[in-house]
Amino acid sequence: MKHITLPLLLTVCSMMAPGSSSAANRSKAHTNKTVTESGVYIFPRTEAPENIEMFSATAYTTGLHQLQTLSGHELFLFNDTIRNMAVNPTGINIAVVHDKKNKAQIDIINTVNGTKGAKGFKYNAKELGRPVSSCYLDDGRMLAIATDKVIYLFETKQYTIAGKIENPGLTPRYMVGSPNGYYLAAVEGDKVNVYNLETRALRKAFQFDDPVNDIAFSPNNTDFGILTADGLLALYNTRSFEIRKMIDNLGQGEAFAFNFDGKYVAVVTGPDQIQVVNLVRDSERDYFDISVGDFKDLTFLYDANRNTLMAAIEGPAVTVRRMPGLEPFYSKLIAEEVDKKMDEWLKMMPGESMEEYKARVTEESINRRRRLFEDEISTNFAGDLLDGAKMSFGSYDRNNNVLALNFDTMPTIYLPVPENEATEFTDPSKIRMTEVQYGILPDDTFEIVYARVHNDASGKSYVYDNLMRSVMDFMNNDDAISLELLQQQQMEEIKLQEIREKVMEEAKSRNVLSDHTNITVDTKVVPDYDANGDKILNYQVKFSYQVEPEYSATEDFAPGKYHVSESGAASAMVNIISQALKGDLQQYIKAGKKLRVNLLGTADATPIVNGIAYDGAYGDVEDEPVYVDGQLTALTVTPATGIKSNPQLALVRALGLHDYLIKNIPELQQMNQDYRYDVEVSEGKGGEFRRITATLTFIDAF
Repeated sequence: MKHITLPLLLTVCSMMAPGSSSAANRSKAHTNKTVTESGVYIFPRTEAPENIEMFSATAYTTGLHQLQTLSGHELFLFNDTIRNMAVNPTGINIAVVHDKKNKAQIDIINTVNGTKGAKGFKYNAKELGRPVSSCYLDDGRMLAIATDKVIYLFETKQYTIAGKIENPGLTPRYMVGSPNGYYLAAVEGDKVNVYNLETRALRKAFQFDDPVNDIAFSPNNTDFGILTADGLLALYNTRSFEIRKMIDNLGQGEAFAFNFDGKYVAVVTGPDQIQVVNLVRDSERDYFDISVGDFKDLTFLYDANRNTLMAAIEGPAVTVRRMPGLEPFYSKLIAEEVDKKMDEWLKMMPGESMEEYKARVTEESINRRRRLFEDEISTNFAGDLLDGAKMSFGSYDRNNNVLALNFDTMPTIYLPVPENEATEFTDPSKIRMTEVQYGILPDDTFEIVYARVHNDASGKSYVYDNLMRSVMDFMNNDDAISLELLQQQQMEEIKLQEIREKVMEEAKSRNVLSDHTNITVDTKVVPDYDANGDKILNYQVKFSYQVEPEYSATEDFAPGKYHVSESGAASAMVNIISQALKGDLQQYIKAGKKLRVNLLGTADATPIVNGIAYDGAYGDVEDEPVYVDGQLTALTVTPATGIKSNPQLALVRALGLHDYLIKNIPELQQMNQDYRYDVEVSEGKGGEFRRITATLTFIDAF
């Protein structure tokens, strides 16, 4: 049984724990990998593994007693039996439930040095109850530990109890959290319970006729999968937890895993077979068989070049296979690009009045623009599907005067052709198609929606036009935003721009800024849903800035600097934030309401040779969950350690913005705040790559 973490990166040629050279030196057991002719990497074990979990550049497996890295390095050896393993999504440690003669305990194993223990963690089984399973939640800031009567929620800074779910209704032998932090799901026998982590209440209870072998949330939180021993995978919509899809004929249904975009699942269907199922077209399945072996657990992972791999436990070894046949989830990629373009199109243009905006942005124009963007982006993703495609002529429909053109790689199109010209279509090789546009179908395949068709045999041309078809289903769902709300958003953005102009003019008058710095304020209404499945609308405000490269040395952070006051552009931006929150945005500051604050700090590629002193202005930062270039990890910065890497420097810049908000805008303290950090390190050098950005999201604002 496995716990699937967020999309992670694995480097096949270096599968050791982060910073694990010391752990490797103490290793009592190590076996090298072998590679088969088919390109399958095999990592043998001295003790047959039971579970596999991934993090970043490594993987971890458990046997009866050993906790090992994928390459076979023993990370820790227990004197008793391992019952459950949970890898912290940041990769810094692993929670392990182990017992001997029914005396259970849970310990935290450090992945860097292979030692037992974590700062502040002491679990008293006599006082709290016998631990049976554990699970780190979305970004590793919370650890759930289950007993037969209570599920405790420990915050992971000092490992104090932050909450609990009493009388959970089952004794969880396995738990998994949703990537968005809304839910905790637990399984025992034929029962599955899903809990709302905000209210600590039961969200949904499931009871099946067969034992449940595995559960998992999809990476984008839209689906919750339950796999039962009768070979049935049920996918539930996480808004309502009603059934969305059922996939059968999965053998014994031992274990499963979503791939990174949720388009595929891999399922251990029995001891000698794995099926990989396309969830959009579930009749499409790939099979992986072994003649002698014992498939137990599996997951998806990336290699260093972002190729998708599949790792599986096969008897006494772990195998890693490349998965080049997995197609991208085109519908999701297209939807994301359409949303980005629509966000820009929905903004008021420079100099545009509200009256002009209302005339330009209407229900009809929004739908028309979405369709145009969808066709444009779908065509870009599709490429030249006609290249190498085989065309044939189908039947002619006299009632509609259309000729069927069949393709071996795409759906048939019906070309308007006068009846007296239909017989002129004699040779498919004489047909040329230009100005071809593609659309995306519900099954995630492409179809031609527009083309000019020339018949070289007759010299005549025709137009196929299906541009007025329905747009993608997810374009017409209940996530639409009313025109009134869009107009309100634009009015507020105008007020924010006025604040921006005032602050920038003031900064220019003091020679802090020049015309070569541009601070931007972007607003957006974001449809969402809460942990009860109710639709909500969030209000997102993003503050950022750019400095022209030749002026960044004087107006942005100097090398090694991180205090907000040490950057003219950053100082002006936080002034705008302060005035905005005390002005027009104050209406969204309400006691008890949730506020998500994403702070981005960036650094350039200038190497830090001798370290940079950290003055401790923002306290000791220890194992802080941080997304480094999109990958969740943990960073530590203290006065004793100093700043030794560019990610640390970028983080401290983001912490400076956090410190400013806390000290200068006390009104925010009445809100339920959630601060999250992103850092990016550029490949280039210079001040233009050293900056901070703040995105404030007022949850359920309207």
